[in-house]
Amino acid sequence: MNPEAPAPETDPVTRLHAAASLSQEFTIMEQIKAKFMRTQRDDTLVAAMDALLAAAVERDDVSRPPSFENRGRGSGLVLIGPTGVGKSKSLERYFARHPVLKEFQNPASASPLVSVSVPSPCTSMQLARSLLVATGYRVERDLPSHRLWEMALDRLQLLRKFIIHFDEMQHVVHNVSDKDLQQMADTLKNAMYNRRITLILSGVPTLAPFIQFDAQLFRRMTIVAFEALGPQSFTNVLRMLRDYAGAAQLELVAGDTEETPDFVPRLSHAVLNAFGYAIVLTQLAIEHALQTNSETLPREHFATVFARKTAFAADRNPFLVDHWHEIDCAKMFEKAEIAAPPAPARRRAK
Repeated sequence: MNPEAPAPETDPVTRLHAAASLSQEFTIMEQIKAKFMRTQRDDTLVAAMDALLAAAVERDDVSRPPSFENRGRGSGLVLIGPTGVGKSKSLERYFARHPVLKEFQNPASASPLVSVSVPSPCTSMQLARSLLVATGYRVERDLPSHRLWEMALDRLQLLRKFIIHFDEMQHVVHNVSDKDLQQMADTLKNAMYNRRITLILSGVPTLAPFIQFDAQLFRRMTIVAFEALGPQSFTNVLRMLRDYAGAAQLELVAGDTEETPDFVPRLSHAVLNAFGYAIVLTQLAIEHALQTNSETLPREHFATVFARKTAFAADRNPFLVDHWHEIDCAKMFEKAEIAAPPAPARRRAK
């Protein structure tokens, strides 16, 4: 049972926000962070999601009107991409903007969607328990996995929910036996076929082998991939830089020009080719520009916030050095080659 919300004059979030809002910098950054950078991949996701929802409500008996009871078997969509590419953000935006799904975070709403953030590590039992919690039901006693799944699916039936989103689904299928993989695949197939549940799974590329593990599960899924940044997507990165800098009324002087032709590749390399991380680092650079009363957004601001975020020394900062493409930005420390001890000096014979 959720506690009653405090009055605005006593709500600590309201009071802290009022204090922070006295800063113009805070107000600007709040607006910038609320912006969503849409790209072609989001259009692909929207099309796939629209098709998935259409399939979810196809009538089983076309002579009867559509209803919760008169819908076909479930199917699924898998959104795969490296960490930080923006999978969760894109899905959340789709859910929040959809007229039927948008109240999904409230189990008591009419939204047919339940979204679960999968904990790490996670077993089939823990996943079922997390699903129950997401529907507003807490299990106070230990129960076997199959019983928890029965309870979770019955709970969905009671609430008339028929779409489940499992975010970071790879946490369930990493480093488990083939027997456990098959059990998880059978559980999802049962949910789709017998309970007519539509599934949305999102995770990193290591989720793919699990989808391919069971042929029946694979056939029921549509795969959408959010790929890492590369030359083909550099125009989107540059558009993002100009869009965010313009929102802060800053002149972008770090973008790819004749003077800085490799800035976007440097930025992509620094954020491990993840579009979501590129947005985060750009926002930090803008915040630094506002804090220093700068009217421009140069490369130096990116170098500063990258150093703060990673603790990398200047000689390993991809915004500062010529050999930026040789730096492993995934490692805070790189092993230095230990030189062999010098050979002992020979004494001259007397």
